[in-house]
Amino acid sequence: MRTTGYRAFLSVRHVPSIVIAMTLARLPMGVVALILVLFVSMHYNAAVSGMATAAFTAGVACFGPVFGRMVDKGRGPATLRILGIAELIAIVALVAMVSAEVHPLATIACSFSAGALTPPIAGATRSLWPAMLDIGLISTAYNFEILVIDLIYVGGPLVASLFIAAGVPEWGLIAATVGCTAGSLILASLKPIRAHARRNALRAQQTPHACATRKRPALITVSIGLILAVCLGKMCYSGWLEALIPLFYSSQGAAVLGSAAISAWSVGAVAGVMLFNRFQPSPRTLATRKQLPVFAAVFFAATLLTPVADGFVAMCAVMFAIGMAGAPCDNLYYQISGTLAPEERQAEMFSWLNTATSVGVSLGAFFAGTSVECAGFTAAFSLPVLCSAASLVFAAVLAVRIGATTNAKAGKQE
Repeated sequence: MRTTGYRAFLSVRHVPSIVIAMTLARLPMGVVALILVLFVSMHYNAAVSGMATAAFTAGVACFGPVFGRMVDKGRGPATLRILGIAELIAIVALVAMVSAEVHPLATIACSFSAGALTPPIAGATRSLWPAMLDIGLISTAYNFEILVIDLIYVGGPLVASLFIAAGVPEWGLIAATVGCTAGSLILASLKPIRAHARRNALRAQQTPHACATRKRPALITVSIGLILAVCLGKMCYSGWLEALIPLFYSSQGAAVLGSAAISAWSVGAVAGVMLFNRFQPSPRTLATRKQLPVFAAVFFAATLLTPVADGFVAMCAVMFAIGMAGAPCDNLYYQISGTLAPEERQAEMFSWLNTATSVGVSLGAFFAGTSVECAGFTAAFSLPVLCSAASLVFAAVLAVRIGATTNAKAGKQE
C-alpha cells in the first residue's frame, strides 16, 4: 500500500489545518513583488520602484535565518504571532508613505522593514514535518509545500492583475498581507506547532547541562555551503529568465505574452512537482545525494533550449519544460538539507535556503537587465545557462562530498 502520496499526507491529523494556514501565510509571495513595482512607480519612478522591491527582498533574505533561529529555540508561535501583525503594520505604513510621496529613502527603508518582518513560515513548517510524520511522508510534505508555492505563483499574478486593473494596487498589497497575518496567527495556534516549540525549547534548555563543554553544532559546513550554492545557481537562472522574458516581449509591444510565458513555466513546475512525488526513485535504488546531480543535469539540458526557442509557442513549450525539469531539484534541496543540518538548527537551515532563493532571484534579475543593456537580447538569452551549469557542478561536488563523508564515518565505526 502506497504511503507517500498526497492523499496519505493530507489524511494525517492536523495536516489539513497546517496546509490551510501555511497557504494563507504565503499569499504575499505571488502578489507583493509584482504590485509593489507598479504601485511605487505610479508615485515615483522606475528606479525608486526597483530599489523598493529589491529592499523588500533584501529584508526577507537578511532576517529570515534570524527568525528561523527563533523557531529552533522554541519561540516559533510567539515569533509567528508578532511578525504576522508587525508585517501588516509595515505594509500599511508603506502604502501610506508611498501614497503621500514621502522622500524615496524613507519609502525604501519602509519596504526593507516590511520584508524583514516576514514570518518564518518555511522554517516553522519544514522543520516540523520530520518530527510529525512517518519517514515515508516527509518527502511528500516537502513536495506539497513546493506545489503550494507554485500554485500561488500561478494564481498570484492573476489576483494582482485584478487589483491593478481596478486601479487600486495598494489594496492588493494589504489584502495579501492580511492573508499572511491570518495564516501566521492560525499556524501559531495549532497543536503540532506548539508541541514542536515545546520540544525545541526543552532541547535548548537541556543542551548546555548535558555537556558543559559542548558547543552549539555548526550549521554552515562545506556540504551545506554547497547545497546553498546549488540553490543559488538555479534560482539565479530563474530570476534571470523571469525578468528577461517580460522585458523581451514588452520591447515588442506584447507584454501580455511575457506573462503568459512565465505562467507556462509555473504550470510546468506544478506538473513537475506532482510527477516527482509520484515517481521519485527510492533512496535504496539511487541515494538522494546522487539524485540531485541527475536532476540538476536534466534541468541544465532543458535550459539549453532557451536560446533556440523561436516564436511565442516555442517559448511557452520551453518554459513549461524548464519548470517541470527544475521542480525535482527544489524538493531535493529540502530532503538533503534536512539530513545535513543538526536537529536543533533545522528551521534556520530552511530559512537559509529561502535566503539563497531570494538572493539568487535578485541577482538573476540584475544580470538580466544588465546583459540586455550591454549585449542585447540574443546574448541575454544565452548567458543564463552559465547559472544552471554552475548549479549542476555544485550538485556533483556535493554528491561526492557527502559520499566521502559517509564513507569516512563508516570506516571509523569499523
